Amino acid sequence: MIWSEGAIFIMGFEEGLRARKPFVKKGGYMVVSDADCFESDPPRELMAWWEEKGDVPTSKDEMKEWVKRAGLRLLATFRLPEEGWWENYHVPMLERLASLRKTSGDIPEKKALLDALEDEAENYRKYKRYYGYTFFVMQNP
Repeated sequence: MIWSEGAIFIMGFEEGLRARKPFVKKGGYMVVSDADCFESDPPRELMAWWEEKGDVPTSKDEMKEWVKRAGLRLLATFRLPEEGWWENYHVPMLERLASLRKTSGDIPEKKALLDALEDEAENYRKYKRYYGYTFFVMQNP
């Protein structure tokens, strides 16, 4: 079994599936999560932010096609709930960032990282209706 939570984006969803499939024995499972667009008309400002990051999410339907092309059987999908994403990730992260700003926020490299993480949280707060994370549960037939 391969479990990749929020890391497949490094290679890209489609390429990541193809690269990992050989490591899943016949009948084995792969579970990955990645960002996807929930609506077909996301705001331009949001898409520009994703483009700047170099990882533009696509629709769950397109991702399902990539699963099929990778030769995997899709068993289930489910979205990470908003409260899991906001309450369990962004809120604690923002609290930690506030603390880090006090101790190292004047170091340019660290300030840039802290700013980027705060920007990520703000984009989610503003645009959570349009994107989030979906888990894909697959099997190597």
